[in-house]
Amino acid sequence: MYGSILIFLKQINIIRSVFLNCLVIYFVYFFFFIFVKGKKVEHDAFHNPMYGMLNARSNFSIPTIIKWKNINKYGFIHKIGNYNYQKNNRINIFRRSNSYTTNYKLKFNIFNIKKNKDIYFLSINNNRNEKLNATNCDGGCNMCNSQVNKQNNWKEHHSEINDNKKNDDKILYLINPRGFCKGVSRAIETVEKCLKIFKTNIYVKHKIVHNDIVCKDLENKGAIFIEDLNEVPDGSILIYSAHGISPQIKELAKKKKLIEIDATCPLVNKVHVYVKIKAKEGYKIILIGYKNHVEVIGTYNEAPDCTHIVENVEQVNNLNFSENQKLFCVTQTTLSVDDCALILNKLKEKYPNIETIPSGSICYATTNRQRALNKICTECDITIVVGSQSSSNAKKLVYSSQIRNTDAILVNTINDLDFSVLKNVKNIALTSAASTPDELTQQFVKVLTNPPYNYKLNIFNGVEEIVPKWKLPKELINIIKQKKAEETQSSS
Repeated sequence: MYGSILIFLKQINIIRSVFLNCLVIYFVYFFFFIFVKGKKVEHDAFHNPMYGMLNARSNFSIPTIIKWKNINKYGFIHKIGNYNYQKNNRINIFRRSNSYTTNYKLKFNIFNIKKNKDIYFLSINNNRNEKLNATNCDGGCNMCNSQVNKQNNWKEHHSEINDNKKNDDKILYLINPRGFCKGVSRAIETVEKCLKIFKTNIYVKHKIVHNDIVCKDLENKGAIFIEDLNEVPDGSILIYSAHGISPQIKELAKKKKLIEIDATCPLVNKVHVYVKIKAKEGYKIILIGYKNHVEVIGTYNEAPDCTHIVENVEQVNNLNFSENQKLFCVTQTTLSVDDCALILNKLKEKYPNIETIPSGSICYATTNRQRALNKICTECDITIVVGSQSSSNAKKLVYSSQIRNTDAILVNTINDLDFSVLKNVKNIALTSAASTPDELTQQFVKVLTNPPYNYKLNIFNGVEEIVPKWKLPKELINIIKQKKAEETQSSS
């Protein structure tokens, strides 16, 4: 019996010893393939004069490892300084001040060694380049440890990485969708039809859309843009802009017996309707937007006693509603999708029961133009947004590119472009605001694709856009019907 027990104990010791040895081997194996044996970058590497060399077999450090969080099967987000590791299998190495942005397309399979033993691990090795701010300094090659001089030689040195296909073309990415949204084109068409139908002055409350070129063209045709209804003679024709109007303005217009034609964008009008309904149901309204923007002013005045404007995440902290208070959130339709998401998340964190419009408040065109730009801007050196300084959605396109570390500029026409910003620029992302006519954008295409710039045009279809089919304002439709009936009677 004692012999059997001894044999059993020996077997346990053997099993334990084997287990511990396997465990040690596993950790050595894990450490070696995760943190030591890195796979070389598949795409062209380059020398970044601001931050030194990208090192594919990086020296790792404990602080770096600690920051490796949010790891999953297909990728991870890892932010250290200016390096942004994203879940879309793309790594962007940025220089904030100008020009350089290069993308490394990687396939992640973290912690799945059976399927992929070569784990990508990249970071910056500053020791290879002491002259970090010099554009022509020497640097060690992160592929083969040879010395390479200057950025251009760096790319030539590794032309074989891209299957020996050297491509020095400068590319102009013309982004789709861009330009007029349906709400803008509908508003402009409303003014143009009124100018043709009526022989008297046509007054427009506020700029019909936020584009100086468009408004100047309509002024030349006879439209008169005003801010104060006292400027409008009694009984005149008044068109409301696409941004919406407050009930107080409509009441004043009725007192002056004006012929009102409401060209408010249907998506803005949807927000107005929700605010009115929810206010009557006892909700407090949280309106995300800029308090001085004409659209926000109109929405706010639908229910001023119960509406609270929030412009940023910090202002959410200043809200103080009881747990029992019913809350409803709407937004300005032309906001940054990124910023709006942050504010909404903060609101939902603070008030879990807050309600919103099921389909959202941000305009389809605003969302689509930002998302399309976001897909390509990180592969470009600069983004050109065609639009007016008064356009909120134009500014948000600029902002959307900048927060992704791609320089961006907002220009109204090709004549306003400072061509010096294109020096050493290889790839350009070109888009336009929802209030910008496409002929203005095509001017940029014509100039930049011809000498001396010679950019190669690449149409980039970022997002498929379904354009709604909206009728003209009902007031205008009725006027057109009435005019046709009068013409029929007079002819008979």
